[in-house]
Amino acid sequence: MVDTFTDGTVYANLLTAGYDKYLEYTLRSNPVFRQFVSKRPVDVTNPGPSVVLTIMPEFAALATTPLGESTDVSAVAPQTPVRVTVTLNEYGNADISTLRVRDLAFAQVEPAIANLIGKNMVDTMDKLVQNTLDGATNIIGVNGGVVKTQTSSFAEGSVAAGDIFSPAVALDAVTLLRRRNAMGWDVADQFVALIHPDVAADVMTSTGWLNPHNYVDTANVYNAEIGSYLGARYIQTPRATVVADGAASAKVYRTYFLGKQGVVEALVRDASVVVGPQTDKLRRFFPIGWYAHAGWAIYRQEPIQIARTASSISAL
Repeated sequence: MVDTFTDGTVYANLLTAGYDKYLEYTLRSNPVFRQFVSKRPVDVTNPGPSVVLTIMPEFAALATTPLGESTDVSAVAPQTPVRVTVTLNEYGNADISTLRVRDLAFAQVEPAIANLIGKNMVDTMDKLVQNTLDGATNIIGVNGGVVKTQTSSFAEGSVAAGDIFSPAVALDAVTLLRRRNAMGWDVADQFVALIHPDVAADVMTSTGWLNPHNYVDTANVYNAEIGSYLGARYIQTPRATVVADGAASAKVYRTYFLGKQGVVEALVRDASVVVGPQTDKLRRFFPIGWYAHAGWAIYRQEPIQIARTASSISAL
């Protein structure tokens, strides 16, 4: 006699896949650019659509000539003040979930949406700072294996696949910052360099790298900091701008060398999550979003030096 089994074929309608109710998220990079905004308006006269800041230049010349005993000095006027204007704009994003999806979803929807909204908020604010830095005009790059020190006229199209980041690029960038009296970020007067991982791979094997714990208290290590090298503390981030616009369409990477007060940030309202009101008649819609009223601008060009190079592993 052959047994008849009540198996998965007979009861196929009773079997279904199990679902993990714990929700994960896509892999994320850390926001890094906004932590290096060190200049903000101090004493604004009134609310307005823009904020104007003023920088007072030094006198054009030093008074190194001895005074004559019976001769009065000639008065000289200071140089014209420099004004920096920050335009304020509103930014934000929102989502509306429904009562139906809340009731029927196998996992909790509200925490997931809140997480995504919050991530969108911090990433957007970080990107707005990065976009501002991308407008800086002090540019160096590698062309034909030689470091070229130019202004913004040095285009990505000048960089070939073999024009990789080198110790010469690192040293020249720091030297140019010091030439322009840029202020460092720590007691050792070091600058920071935001570098793409592909570019870091070309220079991290060089002699002279220091681990962060060898030169700074652990409480003062920046997000994603990988070490100190030739006068700068390096922050590794895949958010560094990559442009496929080099010679023969080679990838060109931007490395940002920064001192203090390169970018100014003006805030009317800092970014924050907003839970919207339920205005539908049956209270089935649940709005949540984030809002900011802010602006950014280059405050000083002197503390910003951008290097445009290729990477030896860009094709991997």
